[in-house]
Amino acid sequence: MRVGIISIQQESNTFSSSPTTLDDFKADALLTGEAIREMYADSRHEVGGFFVGLAEADIEAIPLVLALATPGGVVQHKTLVRLMEMMFEQLEQAGELDGLLVAPHGAAVSEQHRDMDGYWLTALRDRVGPKMWVVCTLDAHANISKRMVDACNATLVYRTNPHLDQHEIGLEASRLITRSLRGEIQPVQAIASPPVAISIDRQDTAALPCTDLYALADAMLGRVGILSNSVSLGFPYADVEEMGSSFVVVADQDRSLAQRSADELAQYLTDHRQVFGCQLIDVDQALRQAAAGSQRTCLLDMGDNVGGGSPGDGTTLAHAMHVARLDSAFVCLYDPAA
Repeated sequence: MRVGIISIQQESNTFSSSPTTLDDFKADALLTGEAIREMYADSRHEVGGFFVGLAEADIEAIPLVLALATPGGVVQHKTLVRLMEMMFEQLEQAGELDGLLVAPHGAAVSEQHRDMDGYWLTALRDRVGPKMWVVCTLDAHANISKRMVDACNATLVYRTNPHLDQHEIGLEASRLITRSLRGEIQPVQAIASPPVAISIDRQDTAALPCTDLYALADAMLGRVGILSNSVSLGFPYADVEEMGSSFVVVADQDRSLAQRSADELAQYLTDHRQVFGCQLIDVDQALRQAAAGSQRTCLLDMGDNVGGGSPGDGTTLAHAMHVARLDSAFVCLYDPAA
């Protein structure tokens, strides 16, 4: 058996004025064919997990396209067009495939398609037809659309933030598609998207309140018929319809079970939404706490979060430190013109 591998990943901050171009992908990773295997087969990325899992099952991995760009502004339309051209060119050259492992980010936005990942996944599904098994992995900061879920047979989301389990999720996805191809299971999935967005400062999966939410999700995995479940924390720096937290459950042949289970997780978040709200402190309070301490302190301006695609040019902290006349402080600004 032969399974293709495709990954197009970018996290789009729609409030950034600088678009993401093809050069941004080239600066990070823009690979086709065997170059993907050479660079990523031994990586901790989910694509590395794809390769390992397929090799364990004695299934031939067919790397097609891998395109990664760091978080930034929305993807230029012509860039998305070129990435999809590359994807379909490689798909055409690959010959007959039995399945696909795909790794979008889940929070990509292009100039013409606010749900960029849903757009290219749907186009891919239309090309390969309804019968091919397609298993998808997503970043824990995905804003998951129904379109993304409808284009795939199963969706798995990183379970950690910071993201430490990408490789393990890739392995899980490859094992899921292996069992599907062998006829051992028939995965179906459902999504629940409550009108709740978990604040970015409350998304540490190793701390409360997330630990209680994930404990509920972990307990659900022991139920008969449940193949996997996922918590998507959501990406607040994208002004899109799907922005917010959501839940995907994959069940064996029983879509109603998947939907009931996803709804159960969504109801928990709705019922406990108050504890997932923003609990940040203001700049002056942060500086007072830092000045009173004896250790070095790192401050993050959550409105200019470079990990979420912001430009890193905000002067709020620098100004406050100047006014406070701090003797020992450093601020990093990205402003090439200055």
